[in-house]
Amino acid sequence: MLRFLISNKRERQHFEHLAGPIEFGRGPERDGITRCVIQDGYISRDHVRIEEQPDGRIRIENLSARNSIRVLADNSTLAPSQASFLKPPVRLSVGETLLEIETAIDPIANAPLETIGAPLRQPPRPAAGGTAAEVLRAAAATQSPLPLPQQSLVDLGKTPSPEKLMEWLETFIAVQRSAAGSPEFYHQTAEAVVKLVGLDRGLVILRAPKHTIAQGPNRWMVQARYPNDSNTMGREFSLTLLDRVLKDRRTYFQSTAAPSTSESLQGVEAVVASPIFDPQDNVAGFVYGCRTKFTAHRGLGIGPLEAQVMQVLAASVATGLARQQHEAEAGRARVQFELFFSAELAQELQKNPDMLTGKEREITVLFSDIRGFSRISEKLGPQLTCELVADVMERLTTCVRGVDGSVVDYAGDGLMAMWNAPVDHPDHAARGCRAALAMQAMLPQLDADWHDRIGTPLKIGIGLNTGPAMVGNTGARSRFKYGPLGHTVNLASRVEGATKQFGVPILITGSTKAYLGDAFATRRVGKVRVVGIHGAVDFYELHAETAPPEWLARRDAFEQALGLYESGQFGNACRVVHPLLANQEGNYDVPGLNLVARAVEAIRNPPEKFDGVFELTNK
Repeated sequence: MLRFLISNKRERQHFEHLAGPIEFGRGPERDGITRCVIQDGYISRDHVRIEEQPDGRIRIENLSARNSIRVLADNSTLAPSQASFLKPPVRLSVGETLLEIETAIDPIANAPLETIGAPLRQPPRPAAGGTAAEVLRAAAATQSPLPLPQQSLVDLGKTPSPEKLMEWLETFIAVQRSAAGSPEFYHQTAEAVVKLVGLDRGLVILRAPKHTIAQGPNRWMVQARYPNDSNTMGREFSLTLLDRVLKDRRTYFQSTAAPSTSESLQGVEAVVASPIFDPQDNVAGFVYGCRTKFTAHRGLGIGPLEAQVMQVLAASVATGLARQQHEAEAGRARVQFELFFSAELAQELQKNPDMLTGKEREITVLFSDIRGFSRISEKLGPQLTCELVADVMERLTTCVRGVDGSVVDYAGDGLMAMWNAPVDHPDHAARGCRAALAMQAMLPQLDADWHDRIGTPLKIGIGLNTGPAMVGNTGARSRFKYGPLGHTVNLASRVEGATKQFGVPILITGSTKAYLGDAFATRRVGKVRVVGIHGAVDFYELHAETAPPEWLARRDAFEQALGLYESGQFGNACRVVHPLLANQEGNYDVPGLNLVARAVEAIRNPPEKFDGVFELTNK
C-alpha cells in the first residue's frame, strides 16, 4: 500500500492507495485505472502512472508526450514515455507540483479479525423509476416486512443475553427506517462510538463522490468524526478492514490489541467496522471505531458486545440515509405533482400513488387558446410574447385549480385541463364549465393589462368535451406527463378550434351538456362534423351559470330557427332568426349570421341530400 502527498500552489491532498496502478494528470479517469486529478496547468492530461511492485520498489512511468518528470533525490529526469523502478520514499517534481510517495504499512492487513452475526437488513428496495408514481411506490417500499426475532424480551426473561438484546434493538431500529435523518445525525453517531460504546475514536465513513479532489481517488471519505481533531496528514481508517467488511457485508473487529508499531494507524491498537446499508441493500459506508495506545483503555482490544452495539449504530445511520432518500424522492414527486395539481391533491397523490395508474375514466377535458396569437407574437417580439404567454397561463391555471382541475399540458399559447382524474369528481362537467367561465371573467383585467402593448382586444377560445379516456402517464418513463388519451380528448381539441368559426368564446359538446342538465345557460348552435372525427356532434354555446330572461328568449328563438333549418324549412328559419340580427349596432350574433347564410345558400342551391350538419374543414 502506498501513501501519497500532493502539494502545489492551488491544492494539498493526501491519500493512500491499496493496490494496483494509479495515474496522475489533469484529465479524467481512463481505462478503469484509478486516477488522481491534479489542479496544475503545467501537468499533462495523462502524466504519470505509479504502481507498487512485489519486491517493494515503485514503478514510475512518464505518460506525457512532451513533459519530463524530475526525481528530486538525484535530480535525474524521466523523459516522455520512459519508465523507472525506484525504492521508496520517492519525491517527484511534476509540472509545478510536488508528489511524495512512501510505503504505508497497514497492521490490519495481517492481524486476526473476528466477526459477529450478520446485520439484520431489509429486503432490497427497488430503485425509483422514471415516473412520479414509480418514485412514490419505491419510497413506500421502505416499509417492507422484516424477519423478526423468534423470542421477545418477555420470552427471554429478566436477564436476556447481550446478543439477544442487541438483536431486538437492531430490529426495532430497522423497522423505524423512516425516522428522520440529517448530517448532524452522523456526528451524533460518531460521538456515540466514543461515549456509548467506549472506544477512543469514532468515524462515520461514506462513499466518496467520484474524483473528489480533496480526498484523492479514495472510494471512501469521513463524513463525521469524534473527537473532531483530525488535522494530521496520516490515515484515519484501514482500507484493508473496509474492503473486508465490504466483501463479506458484516461487522469485523479485533478482540486483542495489535502490537505497537511506528506504522500503526495513529497509534491504533484495535479497530472495529460495521457496514451501513442503503435502501437498495448496497454497502454505502461504515461506522468505524478504534482503541489507541494513548488512553487508559490501552491493551483491552474490542469485544463482541461492543461490536454488536457498533452494528446497531450502523443500522441507525442507514435509517438516516433511507429517510433522506425517501424525502428527496417524495419531494421530486411533489414538485412534479404541483405543476399539474393543487397542493391538496398533490398531498393525496403522495399518500396513494396508485391513483396515477393508467385506467379508463369518464372525464371532462378543456382546451383553451389565445385568439390571433400569431399576429400578436409578431407584433410583440420574442421577449414580450413569452411574458404574455406566462401571464395568461398563470391566470388560466388559477381558474383550473380553483375548481380542483388538473392542468395536463401547456402547448405554446394553449392549455389543456381535465376533471374527474386522478380523483373522483361526480360534478366534473360542471367544474370544467365553471373554470371556462372564470377564464372569460378574468379577460377584461388581462386585456386592460396588455392593451397598450397589443393594441387590440385579447380573446381566448375555450372548448370542452366529456367522455371516456385512458388516463395515466402519457409521457416517457424518464419524463412524467400525467394526462388522458383517446377520442374524447381529440374531440375536445376540435371543439376549441370551432369557437373561431362559430364566433363564440366557449363551446361544449352534447355529452357535456347532458351532464349539466339545466344547471347552466347554454344554446345549441348546431350539429357539427369536425376534421378527423367520424359522425356529427351537437355543439352548445356556454353562456353563464344563469342568464336574464332576455337572453333566454333570444336563445329559444335561435334554437327554433335552427330546428327549422335542420328540417329543411330554410325560409321559415330565416324569418325566425332575422329579428335576432336587427338593431345590434355591429355587434352581430355570429351563430345567427352563419345560420342565415347557410339557409340562404340552401334556398339558392337546393342540396340533393341534406342532413343539417355543419361541416368544418379546419381544425
